[in-house]
Amino acid sequence: MSSSLTRTEVCHLLGVSPKSLYLWERDGHIPAPHRDRRNWRVYSPKDVDAIRRFLGMERGEGKTPRIKTERAEGLSARNQLKGTVVSLRKSGLICEVVMRLAGGQEITSIITEASADRLGLKKGREATAVIKATEVMILG
Repeated sequence: MSSSLTRTEVCHLLGVSPKSLYLWERDGHIPAPHRDRRNWRVYSPKDVDAIRRFLGMERGEGKTPRIKTERAEGLSARNQLKGTVVSLRKSGLICEVVMRLAGGQEITSIITEASADRLGLKKGREATAVIKATEVMILG
């Protein structure tokens, strides 16, 4: 890793959105990075390590953090959440898939049983939830 990374590079490396970085910084979960002459955020290796610790990721070998960064290309959905399948409940044609994300949150999706089989989903396997929503409702 070079001496510094842009926000876009950090987002690609860690599989997070720029908005998430901004909110975590604002809320004090991660340190504020330095800014360059254009006032753009610039992340040092130490900043990236702090973000990885916050996300519960382990440091790779050597100086370069190494994590899986494949993204579903060609999709307009930006929200791609990596996690681990913690349960599969098949019932006829449908399958309920529960994934645990890095922060411990869980996300549930209902897909066809054929899709679960085609994707090779199994308990303990890593997977990515791709979210494209036109509405988000919050109840208080």
